[in-house]
Amino acid sequence: MDRVEMEMAKHLQRQIIVSSEESSVEKVTRDVSLVSAIVSRLTSVFDRHAASIVCKLWNESVTWEAHSLPVRSRSLLPLLFRRFSHAKFLNFRPCLDQLQDEDFSTAASALPHLHALILGHPELPQEKLTDEGFSAFVKSCPRLRQVSLCCFANLRDAGVRELTRHCRDLISLSLSSCRNLTDESLDALSNCKYLKELTLKGIFLFTPSGLARVGENCPGLVSVRLEFETLDISLALKSLAVNCQKLETLSLKFRHGDLGELSRCRSLVRLYIEADNRNDVDIPIMNIAAANRKLKEFSYVNTSVPLGDSAALTIIHNCPDLERLCFHSSGRSLSVLAQSGIQLKEINAIFGWGIRDVMIHGQGTWDAELELLIRSNQQLEKINLQNALRPSLRTFSAIALCSNLRHLDLSFTDVDNRSLAVIAKSATALQHLSLVKCEGVNDMKVLSNFKGLEYLNLDQCPFVNDEGLDFLSVGCSKLTDLSLASTRITDIGLEYLVECGRLRTLRIPYCRGVQGPGLVTIAKCCSWLKYLVISHRFQGSQALEELKRQYCMVRLDVDDLALVPFGFYAMMDVAARYDRLGDALHCVSMDDAKLDDAMHCNYSSSWETC
Repeated sequence: MDRVEMEMAKHLQRQIIVSSEESSVEKVTRDVSLVSAIVSRLTSVFDRHAASIVCKLWNESVTWEAHSLPVRSRSLLPLLFRRFSHAKFLNFRPCLDQLQDEDFSTAASALPHLHALILGHPELPQEKLTDEGFSAFVKSCPRLRQVSLCCFANLRDAGVRELTRHCRDLISLSLSSCRNLTDESLDALSNCKYLKELTLKGIFLFTPSGLARVGENCPGLVSVRLEFETLDISLALKSLAVNCQKLETLSLKFRHGDLGELSRCRSLVRLYIEADNRNDVDIPIMNIAAANRKLKEFSYVNTSVPLGDSAALTIIHNCPDLERLCFHSSGRSLSVLAQSGIQLKEINAIFGWGIRDVMIHGQGTWDAELELLIRSNQQLEKINLQNALRPSLRTFSAIALCSNLRHLDLSFTDVDNRSLAVIAKSATALQHLSLVKCEGVNDMKVLSNFKGLEYLNLDQCPFVNDEGLDFLSVGCSKLTDLSLASTRITDIGLEYLVECGRLRTLRIPYCRGVQGPGLVTIAKCCSWLKYLVISHRFQGSQALEELKRQYCMVRLDVDDLALVPFGFYAMMDVAARYDRLGDALHCVSMDDAKLDDAMHCNYSSSWETC
């Protein structure tokens, strides 16, 4: 008996020693509360994915902390609903399949805590889901607070009425191109007493008088976005300005409308306008700026009639809290802005008609003003110099001083390797870089210095090639969005991008060297890849079918290669080589006598050698 007790004591002693030697990492992996606390602080999806593969406990913790459920295929719904029954955010936007009414019925019963719904995509409209099925769904989900519906073909006014009747806590509603909706849907919004955010864009059966009731029905709106190609939004703007006293953010994209109605509004903080008409808006914009002195963000884009200097200067003088400013500019407004003392976070210097006139007539030196503006706002987070006419090395050197820079657009400028290298050295926080058709750059190695890049646009850049993609994939491993339209890349270069494991979106239309194998490889190796833009010639190809099996959403661009069969350019290259060979033979051809002499010499030499 004593011997058994001694053995047990030794065993317990060994366990104590082993437990004392256990590493802190091992303890962490077993501590449920500590693991949950760590996972709850992971904001990046990539960090959450890395944590989910540590062990079963960490995987379950990541699952429990995931409140958003994106669905890419309806075949996965049973598994997803069982595993994520606690989800509050259901996202059908990336779904590649046509959803059925029974899918929504299952979702309503499986997700009792659902608060948000996103349905539909502009390129994949949902055509099988019925208005009755949607109505039954919202009746079972009264907790819905955020709803976004895009290209929902069968949605009717009855479905919107049921949504507003049963989901009384709705605070955000977005409707895009639900073409069967009429003014009755707008009247139904009066049921939503807490609605704060409203988006209406695309094609509907609305009328101007129906839009005019939006402000009356929803006086508590804080953020509104209206995008219509044919509707006149004048009455809607008047209604919003008069009735929505808390309106802070207004985004407009239109052809027909009177901006003068917005001068009645006093609460605007962010105003974004994109117009496609020939109306002079200088006076309305000046009145809006005078009435809304708390403006922090202002954007006005109209290539037909740019904003005049007088309106731009009024905004600069009346709105001292400006942080973001976008308008077609001239040297005069840039100079005043540089000397105003306003501390901007974003500059969109879109040089349009005004600056071209100045440059053509030789009046002013806007590059000096732009340099001064950037140097006086070194806290800038976003700079857009797209289409800027010949910014000098001084301007690019000024950009390098902006250490907080996160977004930089130098498309269609003369930026070169040296300038990019200087910017990369200091702008270490840069995440977004656009260099469309920048012909001054000739070496992709310089791009690998931007270690933190997440978005990169190299469309129409002649220096882009397969070898450069190899350098890019190593230096810019954090890339999530890459655009390489109209470049010389091939499938070989695409395979190098496998190193960019976080890649989500890839755009490569107008790339004749891409035949398909590289696309399939990258789709299989990059599990995060969700969206591809490729040439329409891939329609019906095996590569396209394989991409769909990898749950990739694919858009086919009808580019200049759409009707060119695969292998055509390879055949043309062979023909070109034969043509070059024929030209070479023609250039070195000799007359018969010289040819006979040459052959005789060759034969003699051969015999002598033997």
